[in-house]
Amino acid sequence: MAVQAARAAAPTGRIDTAALKLAHPIEDVVARYGIELRRQGHALVGRCPFHADGGRPNLHLFSATQSWYCFRCGSGGDVLKFVMLAGELSFREAVDRLAGPAVGQLRVSPKPLSSRRPRASGGRDPEEMAILQAAVSLYHNILRAESRALEYLATRGLDTPTIERCRLGYAPGDQLTAYLRWHRLPIGPALRVGLLTRGGAEFLTGRIVVPDLNGGRPVWLIGRRLDDNLPDDAPVYLSLPGAKPLLGLDDTRSSPTVIVVEGAFDQLTLNMWGYPVVATLGTHLRSDLVDALRGFQRQYLVLDNDDAGLEATLTLQQELGSTAIPVALPDGIKDPSQLATQSNGRELFAAALLQAVGQPVQDSPIP
Repeated sequence: MAVQAARAAAPTGRIDTAALKLAHPIEDVVARYGIELRRQGHALVGRCPFHADGGRPNLHLFSATQSWYCFRCGSGGDVLKFVMLAGELSFREAVDRLAGPAVGQLRVSPKPLSSRRPRASGGRDPEEMAILQAAVSLYHNILRAESRALEYLATRGLDTPTIERCRLGYAPGDQLTAYLRWHRLPIGPALRVGLLTRGGAEFLTGRIVVPDLNGGRPVWLIGRRLDDNLPDDAPVYLSLPGAKPLLGLDDTRSSPTVIVVEGAFDQLTLNMWGYPVVATLGTHLRSDLVDALRGFQRQYLVLDNDDAGLEATLTLQQELGSTAIPVALPDGIKDPSQLATQSNGRELFAAALLQAVGQPVQDSPIP
């Protein structure tokens, strides 16, 4: 009966997933896999079964939306997606497993998720990757003809090769939906990744768009406020929903050392100067991002020269140990992006970097 109820339109093979999810709450199904859950704010938290989830549990269940997300491995979705991944099942097999008579204690497939599905796309499915690629192409082409946006980037000291290489863009707020339809791309994935709101508005309207590129393909976006007609309380930076990455990490994988900065424009500035650099996009790093930084032989910490940045620097030093080296910027400089507008900014930064490790100033990006 349960399977029949889930397939309300059996002749066409359609599945009433809404009814199926309603009948099987996400928290009940996950608990059947032997995962212990505890309340943490609005979420239920447990250990993710799709990777070695040591330390603080990373799997979060959200009853209000009947969804789940792991802040360590980046997996997430609804109850059906959980059953599919846990049992290495197809969608149809997951429906049968969930709606069938035997939904007692369930087992997670012992095969690790990382061997079944590469994480290079940040957990995005092919449709979502195609949507992000289309959006970045559109916004980048718009930027090339948007004088206000180009003038703003010039005031930040960024040159044209950096704008092109990093595929910066501008979102005017009235072209993405039509562009996707013109390319015969579905709207659903744009809603899932957060490019469009449920009301159809562009999420990053009126902003300079900075993509996080992985293998040259965008997997995540952050926007910097440009338009004065945005509401006064609109945040300066607005990013797509989901876990923030280390911006620029993919570009640094071949380097034994890395410079850690706070803001997107700090990252763009040092990228322009040829440094291996990542941006934390805030002062609080998840454990998986700290682990990523541990993969470098040395980390130069150049977070903002304010109370929050200094506190974050001390925290990272404690977490990373002796390989983390704080870098003091010149007096009156809050962050590396301010140096981009100075004629000798590159030289000043190189001197600060070399002074941090007690070496004489020399013409080398990384000691």
